[in-house]
Amino acid sequence: MVADTGLRLRESLRRNGEGSLWRPRWWPVDLAPLFWPLLLALALAALMALGVWLPRLRPAATEPAPPSAVAPALPTVSEPPAAEPPAAAVLPEPAPEPAPEAALEPGTDAESLEAEPLEPPPPDPLVLLLQRPGADGLIRRAVGDADASSLSLQLAPAFPALAAKEQQRRAELWQQWARDLGYDHLELRDSRAGLLGRDALVGDGMILFSSEPSA
Repeated sequence: MVADTGLRLRESLRRNGEGSLWRPRWWPVDLAPLFWPLLLALALAALMALGVWLPRLRPAATEPAPPSAVAPALPTVSEPPAAEPPAAAVLPEPAPEPAPEAALEPGTDAESLEAEPLEPPPPDPLVLLLQRPGADGLIRRAVGDADASSLSLQLAPAFPALAAKEQQRRAELWQQWARDLGYDHLELRDSRAGLLGRDALVGDGMILFSSEPSA
């Protein structure tokens, strides 16, 4: 029987090498000797994988439960609750005393003090212009036109009474003041808005229209 099995195995190997053993029609003819060896290798691999994974597929219920899970529950004896101590009387906290407010002068209140600015607004530079030493009370009013970049000075009647040289010196000094304030043009007028002088249209300096006072 062993000899017969050996002969049959040799015959199968020979036919497999020749490609005469059965195989699916879709299997290539050139790879016919590889069909049965590959099929046997896949079967052995499946059996080995099944032997490895079969122990892991057992249900977890078959595992023995830990001793703590099956330990019988011991009866518990309920103790009477301890008497709670009497709650201490809670006294209300005294309300905080309001901070003493600073003494206010009559006719003022806190809101008016908060509304006051911390710093006074800066003085008008045109007002300061009238107080400069070079004005000497000869400038009564200063009006600026920012759009035309022009400054108009209303002069006192004492200006035309000055000598022509002094009038020219004062006018050129005031012209420099106007430039320091950002004005390109300067006009000198009397109390009736009459034009006494203005800056030169060509060149530099001031042109005065007032006549020198008579002796």
